[in-house]
Amino acid sequence: MTESAPPQTSPDQDQGGRIPRLAIAVVVLGVVASLAIYGLSFVPGNGSEEIGWDTLEPIKSPAPAKVGDGSFTLARTSLSAIAPNDDGLLLYRVSGIVRVDSGGRKMSRVRCDVFSRVRGDTRMARSTKLRAAWPRPSSGADLHRQAVPETSTVKFQTENSKKIDLPIRDVIQRYVDTNAMVTVDWDGYTEDDQNWEWELPDGSGVGTTTLPWAVIFESETRPRGSIECKAQIGAKSATLKAKFLQDEWPITDDQPNTDDADTGDVSNVQ
Repeated sequence: MTESAPPQTSPDQDQGGRIPRLAIAVVVLGVVASLAIYGLSFVPGNGSEEIGWDTLEPIKSPAPAKVGDGSFTLARTSLSAIAPNDDGLLLYRVSGIVRVDSGGRKMSRVRCDVFSRVRGDTRMARSTKLRAAWPRPSSGADLHRQAVPETSTVKFQTENSKKIDLPIRDVIQRYVDTNAMVTVDWDGYTEDDQNWEWELPDGSGVGTTTLPWAVIFESETRPRGSIECKAQIGAKSATLKAKFLQDEWPITDDQPNTDDADTGDVSNVQ
């Protein structure tokens, strides 16, 4: 009597309840990949480190200026800094606001320049893709559409990371505080000069429009520089200036000087 041939089986077919080798390989590969990703999160220099400013000082603001039937103000100017890293580099932030009251429906333009005038090398710090300055150019769109980031991310070498996250919402919570149409742009690039050019086609609307700003510089020596803002309302214009010099020097990272700074009430830009 002819015996029937045994059933054909593949090497990976379940035999005796065993898990197929291919399935085991897939699971092992997934576990190895997950562990590798998890391990990278602990490698120094990976990701960013969140730190606070070591010092915060007010910058004396100039008196407001009349511009025709309107007014122009530079206020809440402040200087913040962190202590130098192992390479001797420090970061400092200059921030403030401009207030514009066009006194009616008049085309209004504002330009602010922040100049770093330290003794030695200085340059604007770099953010993820752009210079470390806010607001960003709106590319002709209404500035209301631009959101303020949770932190200001800056390329800066520390013991644990190549990037750090610094506070920004302590000085900027939104870029425009009225319904007025506003656009903003940057005029070219100079490593020690950050500028903004705001345009209000219909003026400030009813009352005053507040426009906050901030820029972070990298430096090897004591932060110093100047701020120059010019407003043109209709055919009239006015210019306001302020100088700054870091008072606490040298800066230490274990004794932050934040008690005496008074940057003003920020409620109208929240």
